[in-house]
Amino acid sequence: MRSIGSPLRPGTRRNADNVIHVRTSRILALLAGLVLVAFPLRAAQTVEMLRVGLVGDAAAVASLRTLQAGGLGRTSGFDSRVMSRAANAPAAAILADLRNVDVAIFHRGPGSVSEEDAAHVREFLKSGKGCVILAADPAAWSMVNEFQPDVLGATRGDVFAGGAPVALINLYPHPIFGGVSGLDIRAAVPQFGELAADAQMIMEGTVGEATAPLAWVRRRPTGRLCHIVAADDSLLADPAYQTFIANAVRWTVGRSIPQATTAVQRTFMPEAYPGAFAVTLPGGPSLCLDPVRGGINYIWDGDFVDLRPRWITKQGEPARIFGPVFYREQAWQPLRAGSPSDEPDFQLRGYTFRDGSPEFHYSVGGRDVFERFESGQQGGALLRRFRVGPGAPPLWMRFEPQEGAEIIVKGIERDGDLACYASTGAGEFTIEIRRKGDAAP
Repeated sequence: MRSIGSPLRPGTRRNADNVIHVRTSRILALLAGLVLVAFPLRAAQTVEMLRVGLVGDAAAVASLRTLQAGGLGRTSGFDSRVMSRAANAPAAAILADLRNVDVAIFHRGPGSVSEEDAAHVREFLKSGKGCVILAADPAAWSMVNEFQPDVLGATRGDVFAGGAPVALINLYPHPIFGGVSGLDIRAAVPQFGELAADAQMIMEGTVGEATAPLAWVRRRPTGRLCHIVAADDSLLADPAYQTFIANAVRWTVGRSIPQATTAVQRTFMPEAYPGAFAVTLPGGPSLCLDPVRGGINYIWDGDFVDLRPRWITKQGEPARIFGPVFYREQAWQPLRAGSPSDEPDFQLRGYTFRDGSPEFHYSVGGRDVFERFESGQQGGALLRRFRVGPGAPPLWMRFEPQEGAEIIVKGIERDGDLACYASTGAGEFTIEIRRKGDAAP
């Protein structure tokens, strides 16, 4: 760059205005830089790095360090540290730093610890922070009363299938498996009894006709938990397994999970006509779309449905949902053409994916309507994006009173419990459904 005192190029003139302009520009640029330093742009802000503690007895140190060097490195957005006492070391407290982590990963369990450390463990389990347990051993949790029913959500029994290695692994739809195409567990595993009512199995193993849960998640009142049954040294060194564990860490604190995808399944849903859709967005929430009734039957703060009741029973049990429902609809076909009192003419034409989000195609009074589901700006909110094709009849949407949600519309005229898209041309509008009183799940 040419300085003010440098020679001019041929054909140019120097004057006072030029000099003042250059000096002023430099001063303004300097001031702008100072402003950016003092008040950084929001777009430049980054998500705070997760602090993860890895806890285990002396025998687990090598495995934990392998995991730390792999999927829990800084490239994953984690600041991880191993908290374990070497064999024969003094019984001084080493788990006080649990107060300073966001998530703790326990390998089997804390093991034999001092009473001070036992108090740190109990405090952590009540803190609301994320918890991942690998290969839980009840004997290593003697400092926690009722650990299996209250924390783990299942009781450990004998070895599964007489010690035969797991032959088939079923990964059920869940964000934790984002970027994980499959897992290979060629090892014997323990059998855990019936899971707690709020525990959702996400991975299952089979040997012949026998099945065993291999991983489950719980949204406990005192924090989210994920338990992974198999965690020997070879698995903790496997990149796919490391990704699985890293995603479990993110899930326990509600962080977004890389490569997590939207789950859509047409199935038998509770409180819905047969053939309803279960939809779970990677950032939440989940919803039941009933194309017979013609709307969203309910939205819940939770993960994808458990389809096993439908698969394993001859009576056709509906899928199970996990998490509180905060929005419900019951009116028959609330989206109508012409006027709100006209006879409904709502038909599902199918669905596809656009930019990773499911988009459903309806015919309403002869007009094409496309509805795409996305996560809203507020945590746990649902954003409904509508594209409307040209047509003569206006479109009307009726809203029902909601105790747990508020409804925000854009691009459509709302009057009380009714909203109208009056244009005869093609256009778009949005409806966002937010939970009341709580911005994050």
